[in-house]
Amino acid sequence: MARYVGQPIKRREDPILLTGRGRYVDDIKLPDMLYAGFVRSTYAHGRIVSIDLSEARKHPDFVAALLPEEAAPLPSWMKYKGLRQVPRFSLARGKVRFVGEPVVAIAAKNRYSVPDIVSLVDVQVEPLPPVVDAEKGLQPDAPLLYEEWGDNVIMNYGFKAGDVERSFASADIVIKRRYVNQRYAPTPIEGRGLVADFDTARGELTVWDSTQFPHVLQTYLAQALNYPENKIRVIAPDVGGGFGPKSSVWPEEVATIQLAMKLGRPVKWVETRTEHMLVCGHERQQVHYVEAAFRKDGKLLAIRDKVIADIGVYGAFWTETQPVMVTMAAIPGPYVFDAYQYDVFCVATNKAPYSPHRGFGRPVAAFVMERLMDDAARSLGLDPAEIRRRNLIPAEAMPFKNIHNIVYDSGNYPKALEEALKLAKYRELRQMQQRAREQGRLVGIGLAMYVEYTTPSSERLDKGLGWEVGGYDSATIRIEPEGKVVVLTGTASQGQGHYTVYAQLAADYLGVKMDDVTVIEGDSKTCPYGFGAWASRSTVAVGGAIIKASETLLTKIKRIAAHLLEASPEDIEASESRLYVKDAPERFITLAEVAKIAWRQPTRLPPDTEPGLEVTAHYEPKAFTTCSYAVHIPVVEIDPETGKFKVLEYHIFDDSGRVLNPLTLYGQIHGAVAHGVGGAVYEELVYDENGQLLTSTFADYLIPSAMEMFDMNIEHMETPSPQPGGFKGMGEGGSIAAPAALANAVQDALAHLGVTVDQTPLKPEYIKNLISKSKP
Repeated sequence: MARYVGQPIKRREDPILLTGRGRYVDDIKLPDMLYAGFVRSTYAHGRIVSIDLSEARKHPDFVAALLPEEAAPLPSWMKYKGLRQVPRFSLARGKVRFVGEPVVAIAAKNRYSVPDIVSLVDVQVEPLPPVVDAEKGLQPDAPLLYEEWGDNVIMNYGFKAGDVERSFASADIVIKRRYVNQRYAPTPIEGRGLVADFDTARGELTVWDSTQFPHVLQTYLAQALNYPENKIRVIAPDVGGGFGPKSSVWPEEVATIQLAMKLGRPVKWVETRTEHMLVCGHERQQVHYVEAAFRKDGKLLAIRDKVIADIGVYGAFWTETQPVMVTMAAIPGPYVFDAYQYDVFCVATNKAPYSPHRGFGRPVAAFVMERLMDDAARSLGLDPAEIRRRNLIPAEAMPFKNIHNIVYDSGNYPKALEEALKLAKYRELRQMQQRAREQGRLVGIGLAMYVEYTTPSSERLDKGLGWEVGGYDSATIRIEPEGKVVVLTGTASQGQGHYTVYAQLAADYLGVKMDDVTVIEGDSKTCPYGFGAWASRSTVAVGGAIIKASETLLTKIKRIAAHLLEASPEDIEASESRLYVKDAPERFITLAEVAKIAWRQPTRLPPDTEPGLEVTAHYEPKAFTTCSYAVHIPVVEIDPETGKFKVLEYHIFDDSGRVLNPLTLYGQIHGAVAHGVGGAVYEELVYDENGQLLTSTFADYLIPSAMEMFDMNIEHMETPSPQPGGFKGMGEGGSIAAPAALANAVQDALAHLGVTVDQTPLKPEYIKNLISKSKP
């Protein structure tokens, strides 16, 4: 029986971080360290005419500069049919293509002198007309970001399954909509930053980076810098949130490292919040011209969609246009239908790069599908819950291949819906809503479901997405000579609780005390190669490797213990760091004694047994995808005078497979919902007609705080996945469902007014305008 897995064990990390004892990039101080800064483009589009460093060189703290001609090429790790390869460098070459693009890197003796030195560099740019609207960027006379292309389309691709034309011809009703999701960013507490130290004598490069993937960064730097990978070490210290953009490699990171290698001195760069908003983590921003065919009984027959996605100047080096591709694969959600067609235009604009952002395209998918479901229900006179009942994938169909050929490994969507309705007391809510409406109050009940396919396999990444990246991950487990356990993994933590949940896993599967387990990660030279923390993959991929390594190691431990106890290995049990004979527990040996013999007294080992207790395992996810899902039911009330709404209740019923730690599970849900609320209501990266970002500080770019958030009523069920341990990823789910659920709640509150909610963010002025339109 599991002693630690499934228990609400408090996170080991928290006392360290909460008492200010964490060590982040900016806490790292090295002798003779310099500080990097960037001269950034103030134009959205233009040709670089000249660069003059003469005034900057006069500053007493100026040390050196890196110019565009020294910039390193930044290769792409995604090769997909129809995807145009964009020229990328660590500094802009020839042209600038968005406000904030780094043009010159400087190194200074004092970090506080950096802004002054940057301001003294004179970069002359010949302005060119910018593209700031993706739909206008498709027009024949639009300015071109990349003249050699002849248009602004980074990628155009389509998909068709089933008899779409026949389905629409036979439909009783067709819902046509233009749904719009805005551009917004993840805004982790800690922005991007690194310290690069190049040892010229040994030729060794050490990089401390606020990254989600130390090994990937190490490999990428070797490629970009054309430098031997065995001479590069990447360390991720404590990281203050990732949420996607830190699973990218940014031009500023590479340029800072180039400065360190050029000068032979440590160089630190830590971005400001304005730099972060200008450049980092931009995603979503899609327009869907979508139509859905339904029968009069509410059965969904087909979906047809034309999508225009604003990619910005380019996509991140390994995800490129994938957030949009994932949107399209995720639109089917938990529903069964027989025909699906879409045509996608990924358009280059003079905005910051498109990069991973918590949810990775799926919040847009949930918004489109769940708004369609509610709009269809209203047109057909059905309750939103009822139309979903009639379209959900039945539990007995699992594993299920959806219309987009994505295999859902496990789940019971109908049961989850019914449990969610019961949790929220849905019938009573509808009665309350009716009473409120009679009083003139605008109360709405939202409903949204989603499927988050997580931990993609190598096959999915390579064949499905053209990604030169593996889906496996790794763990090394070593039992030290005194019997304590060290677990080293291929990931890095940004607040997920790895140091706790990995220890829970190892303790249970090895039969040791959890206090005896130490977890180490985030070092590319001491930890086994892995692909980092993204796609809600850590618990499944690394957890699978820990389980695999534990089982292999325990087999050896039992063989040694059996030899010493003169018993059969099959009769040995492990618990709390003791090995004992199953039917005679008084006959035991401690793990410390076994470890001592394994390392220090190999002559006492069984015949043909190698010394040591150390195993490295790699785990490749079994299923095509590992799917978690949930149902969200918010209740809102709108102030008709201001358009602002208040969340009265928020109910969530979740299935993330077997729960490893309920505390971390609920913490992830709370955090992800807050992220989703930001995207649903507050956050928007707004550009003017000249490509200038108008929301580059938290004075203009609003994020929800504790004051804006609300209590959540959460329950869960467990449908184990086919992965080891039965786990599923779930770190992004709340951010996927919240925008759709809140939009449906607002729509429900305004439904009797005859208006349609068709976009996010749900700002007061937008809702007020909808209410005004409804008045005669």
